[in-house]
Amino acid sequence: MAGGVEGFFKACNRAAKVLESHVAKGSHIPIFTHDDPDGLTAGTIIAQAVRRLGGTFHIRVIDRVTAGLVEEVKASTPSSLYVFSEIGSGYLDLLKPLASKGEILVLDHHKPVEGVEYEGLTHVNPHYYGIDGASEISGSAVCYFTAKSLNVENVDLAPLAVVGALGDLQDKDYGRKLAGLNLRVVEDAREAGLLEVSTDLMFYGRETRPVHKAIASTMNPFIPGLSGAEDRCYGFLVNLGIRLREDDRWRTPSELSHKEKEKIFSEITAYLASKGFKSASILQLIGGVYTLTMEDKLTPLRDGREYASLLNACSKMGKPGLALAICFGERGEVLEEAQKLFNEYRRAISEAINRLLEEKERIKALRSLLLVECFGLVDERKLSPVVSLLSASDALGRDKPILALTESGEGEVKVSARASRSLADRGVNLGEILRAAAEAVGGRGGGHSVAAGATLPDEAVKDFVEKVEGLVGRSLEG
Repeated sequence: MAGGVEGFFKACNRAAKVLESHVAKGSHIPIFTHDDPDGLTAGTIIAQAVRRLGGTFHIRVIDRVTAGLVEEVKASTPSSLYVFSEIGSGYLDLLKPLASKGEILVLDHHKPVEGVEYEGLTHVNPHYYGIDGASEISGSAVCYFTAKSLNVENVDLAPLAVVGALGDLQDKDYGRKLAGLNLRVVEDAREAGLLEVSTDLMFYGRETRPVHKAIASTMNPFIPGLSGAEDRCYGFLVNLGIRLREDDRWRTPSELSHKEKEKIFSEITAYLASKGFKSASILQLIGGVYTLTMEDKLTPLRDGREYASLLNACSKMGKPGLALAICFGERGEVLEEAQKLFNEYRRAISEAINRLLEEKERIKALRSLLLVECFGLVDERKLSPVVSLLSASDALGRDKPILALTESGEGEVKVSARASRSLADRGVNLGEILRAAAEAVGGRGGGHSVAAGATLPDEAVKDFVEKVEGLVGRSLEG
């Protein structure tokens, strides 16, 4: 297909008409959405659009599509329309049996399976229109533009799509800002008075947490020895002469003076440089801050990245329903429970990364990639964020893609991989590489050029790694 941005928006409009027609028939709409922040916000956006049309729905959060899932849905979930949000493009062939029960609507931004089309499938994907789904538009933004096609008043859902894009780490433009069609979502939210954008230090909890706790909670970039270590952060700041309390309360990062921020940034920069971190990684400490103006200043939902992190923690800790409740506007006790989960999650992630960096035998430098063996240390739900943070932190360098493995249960292995943008520009497309390598050994894989995943039989690990290494090597040589 062709047509660029205009063609993409026409596809969103067609998808909107499909949704509208089925709601008009009185159909109950099942929505299957991915279990990451982008998927959680995407599913919420479509569900809200359906509800505003007067329709009914239910949301099921999934980490991948399998033949077993499709058969289960086919047998137990009758509907005239099945919606897949921020997931599905890499599984179009597996979804085909559902077409015998009802139409299928896929709203996704991952690289699609090539050459798979069939009657009853409506598939919206930016890649068909020359738009990069890894950096220019999130899955939640695809859903947002579809919802906006239904009714321009759905513009109030734009902040959720901003949260989704940030959660998908699409802030890859200069200064850690969103670009491409994500920027159109940002502008919609700003014009509606729902979002403000500024530049500041990127400590987690900049408006809500004491400075030392904010630094300890910062994972991107991961700061060895400080991330996850409140006591060390406290000592670090005291040694710098930073005043941590104002009368009887703790100061937050947003209350620091410009001079204090410069002093902290300068010291952390020197520290990270001594650890071998490159300047590009260090500069991630400063960037675009996305403030949701309708959220309470005293909650993490005020900051777009913190909102996304909270959703991610809920899902990775096995409570995606809690994340959805927050997306739908629940606060109070729901938010308190989510914050407790987030604290547990951060500790678990920090401990896992520190152990990986300490247990150097787990990290193997192969000819064209870095293999990280997380068996017995990182469970499959936390593998993706651990690898993302390792990649973003520069702790392992950026000269080679990172390929991480852990057990997935039922005789399978979960794979998560990351590559720098510079490697992608040189021809490395992890989505294509993991798809080809996984399918060659009886597994399933796919994703974006810089971030991808796979699931495969545990006995196929050796062959899979060799195939990935060969494909990466050929990509770099070509």
